[in-house]
Amino acid sequence: MWEQRRICIARALYEHKVRRVLEVGCGDGNILSFLVAPASDDEHPITHLYGIDISADALGEARNQLEPTDQDRRDLRVDELRVELFHGSAMASAAPIAIDAVICSEVIEHVQESEVPALTHAVLGVYRPRLAVFTTPNAEFNVNFPGLCCGTPEARFRDADHKFEWTRAEFTQWAQNAAEYYGYQVELRGIGMTMRNAAEGFVPCGGCSQMALFVRQAEGPKEPPPGCVMEPCPELVPFADIEYPVYAQPPPPEEQLLRLVLDFARLVADAQSAFDFSDLWSVLLPNKIGSPLSDIRL
Repeated sequence: MWEQRRICIARALYEHKVRRVLEVGCGDGNILSFLVAPASDDEHPITHLYGIDISADALGEARNQLEPTDQDRRDLRVDELRVELFHGSAMASAAPIAIDAVICSEVIEHVQESEVPALTHAVLGVYRPRLAVFTTPNAEFNVNFPGLCCGTPEARFRDADHKFEWTRAEFTQWAQNAAEYYGYQVELRGIGMTMRNAAEGFVPCGGCSQMALFVRQAEGPKEPPPGCVMEPCPELVPFADIEYPVYAQPPPPEEQLLRLVLDFARLVADAQSAFDFSDLWSVLLPNKIGSPLSDIRL
């Protein structure tokens, strides 16, 4: 489930071509470390990642997990990547950073339901990213976890720290109200529609987790909605600043790249009894060579 959630979040970020991403409630950095991997869209790579969490211990784990590895130092990145972590509440004054997207994944259910408007305002009203991604458990799916005793007096949440868990209807109502107030368009998606090795009697009831994608459409109010109380919070404190090694030299000219490919192709051809050049050129240099492939001579 966690892997599906991270993949869905990453795809949404790449789809909207964001470069600067903040995760609210980043914990020990599992999602941030997932996003450190090169983006699928090389023309719009993520260049800055930011994380906020109230737990210094969790941020310490995140820092350790996000430190560049030996492989990062060996296989240098083409595009820059910087990761900054902040200690404090997501509902504190906005960090002094410019962002394109905010992730708030499996966080909202950890605050009191009365505090949800403040968290919503912090993300959509203060940071005002052009994309915001929220995920939270789907309470209806709990019926497929026998240990949760769903529908009985002994029923409990998926995590002891959850303050509530929303049904699809409740999540939809919150998302639509927030989108309307803050000037966003919202799209709702389910994550984890089935269970691996599901027991007999599996009840289809949406995804195990539910996602709301907020896309900014217009200027929104700077003030929180009526009834939303923004409690004063200490300022965010910088916790870690990590920069990944980057290949600093400018890319070689196309003619040099072409010669390198030809030299490598000769080596492969000498080592093998058969070699199909058409496959190589169709992948590496489509529409890049002035003369047709048949004119190239080794």
